Amino acid sequence: MHTHDQTNTIDVLVVGAGPVGLALALGLARAGVGCRVIEREPRFRDRGVRGKGVNPRTLEVFDDLGVVDAILDRGALDLKVRTYEGSRLLGEVDPAAGNRPAPDRPYPGMLLLSQHHTEEVLRSRLAGYGVTVETGTELIDYTQDADGVLATVHRATGRDNDGRDTAGRTEQLAARYLVGCDGGRSTVRKLAGIPFLGETWEEERFLMASMDVDGLDTDAMHIWNDPRLGVGALAMIPMRADANWAVHLSVAPDEHGAIPAPTGDTFRRLFAERAGLPGITLHEPVWSTVWRPTVRMVERYRDGRVLLAGDAAHCHSAAGGQGMNTGIQDAHNLSWKLAAVLRGAADRLLDSYQAERLPVARAVLAATSAQHRVLFGADGARALTEQFVHLAAAGNDFTGLSVGYRGGPLGRDLDDTTGIRAGDRAPDAPCTTADGTPTRLFDLFRGPHFTLLTVGAHPAPETSAPLPVATPLRRAAVLDPGGHVARAYGLRGPAVVLVRPDGYVALTGATADPGTLAEQLLSYGARYAPVA
Repeated sequence: MHTHDQTNTIDVLVVGAGPVGLALALGLARAGVGCRVIEREPRFRDRGVRGKGVNPRTLEVFDDLGVVDAILDRGALDLKVRTYEGSRLLGEVDPAAGNRPAPDRPYPGMLLLSQHHTEEVLRSRLAGYGVTVETGTELIDYTQDADGVLATVHRATGRDNDGRDTAGRTEQLAARYLVGCDGGRSTVRKLAGIPFLGETWEEERFLMASMDVDGLDTDAMHIWNDPRLGVGALAMIPMRADANWAVHLSVAPDEHGAIPAPTGDTFRRLFAERAGLPGITLHEPVWSTVWRPTVRMVERYRDGRVLLAGDAAHCHSAAGGQGMNTGIQDAHNLSWKLAAVLRGAADRLLDSYQAERLPVARAVLAATSAQHRVLFGADGARALTEQFVHLAAAGNDFTGLSVGYRGGPLGRDLDDTTGIRAGDRAPDAPCTTADGTPTRLFDLFRGPHFTLLTVGAHPAPETSAPLPVATPLRRAAVLDPGGHVARAYGLRGPAVVLVRPDGYVALTGATADPGTLAEQLLSYGARYAPVA
């Protein structure tokens, strides 16, 4: 690799320590991949209201990464939704009433939690693997060749891994791969020369703030509708972990193109105009910003040994709460593939990352843009109520549970024994091990391994041996006394299901002979090592 000492080369350099970069680094670290995470900001966020909706599929990813309990402890799933026009209450709904846990989907609702709390939980878990975020460290440039990437970084603050002061230093970091998780203004994307196609909706502006509010019930989010602004009139959401409120409202430029500043006076004036509820006091913001929707995506996710994830690859309206969720699911798709390639799998496995995730991003952009127009139109309150109750709108699923990769490059169905198909999400279900011990499928799937799931009487097939190690394989023979696995997977009899490390189905059939199984694993580069 260039002329750099390869003994100092790390496997993966992650640029950006938001939730996407942290989720990627956590997926890599638990697979034993050496990585470093750099973040240009000098300190971690501890306030703000961005990225506050965690959808059911992302909660499943967090389950797999071992952080879901900490996330659930901080967030809220039980808020009601009250809608108003002016001082008149239009109605109240309880989204949780229609979104109860089920055997195949244990996390049915949209969790409300500010992004900085999600980041704190992920950082804590990552530190358990010995990886800490290097703050105040900005990527300046990089070069790459067939063996790796040489990144030039500037350290405004901080210390190196040996505890030496590195403030003001410019240095080079060598890595086999570099992943840009550095947001919509991504330096990595710009350096890679990857176009970011789309538009910014210049005519729309939103003021957002965190503040204390007196006089509003904290068991509900309060949404005001206006025939001209839809739900952009005003939204006030209690953020329990922050012990304050998220306040959003839309504004229009004046005749000079100026936008009112997001100050306490501005929020109080617009609350009085648009809500007019007596007895409500809005205090000074502890955080505020002006936001405008940007709808853009890349035409490719990869340039050699440099890859993109999250907002660096796609930005869209916040309608439906899909931004952070789509990015975290990018990271979960990419991490196991990078780990496999670094263990010796063919580099072409990384091409499947774009093949699988780019269509998802394209669909999310279309769905959120359509939902944005509805929410901020005359009937926005009704549309938002439907979205919260059903986690869907106009046929678009905002749970993330229906996202899959059927027809993609990595799946194979041997017959029609299962209703579930290769590329689908692998659902959860309670079951027992062969000796009758109760368990659930997610407990068997959790970790950086493939899972060879056999349901019914026949034993798990052996694989051809010997094979070099690239990705671990766990065999799990289960019994289904309650029929939950059969219902979730559409089984018509005993079956074999191979599940990828990211929780998607790789292979289905009534059985799989050793040669077929070995062939499928090799097609992933997933030459196996047994897992207990």
